Amino acid sequence: MDEVKLKPIGYVYTDASDEEVKNSYMGVDGYIEVLPEYAEGLDGIEGFSHIILISYLHKTTKEQRRVLKVKPRRLLRFGIRIDDIPYVGVFLSDSPHRPNPIGLSIVEVVERKGNRVYVRGLDLFNGTPILDIKAYTPDRCIENPRVPGWMKKLEERIREKFGEIKYI
Repeated sequence: MDEVKLKPIGYVYTDASDEEVKNSYMGVDGYIEVLPEYAEGLDGIEGFSHIILISYLHKTTKEQRRVLKVKPRRLLRFGIRIDDIPYVGVFLSDSPHRPNPIGLSIVEVVERKGNRVYVRGLDLFNGTPILDIKAYTPDRCIENPRVPGWMKKLEERIREKFGEIKYI
């Protein structure tokens, strides 16, 4: 099989610490600085409210890249006990611990200044390499997706505790 090599098109910058990013419910503020040779690729981004960031989760260790089952720890932010969360295959989670540590984030565009795109809702660490950016468009929005029973039960408990949760 051929090896895949990707080159970052830019990097994430935020003043938030790694712990602040990990513990943030709605994400943190920051910006994406696109390398000068790719800046023209941002033309028109101001017209979109949200963008999709595809990133390389550069802090994932070799050992963490061998993980194939995880407990979706994001739910801990909502007061769900770790014992109530089942182990699932890593490909069904947003865990950074995975064979190919690729991240996918949807963030709100605040403004563009040259080769910088200021955003809200970042769930990426300072210095994270960005591999690609895509516009978030209505055709990407899935209404009423199917999820397993354990997730429905946990989402109901979250609503009972916090009210209706907006993910974006």
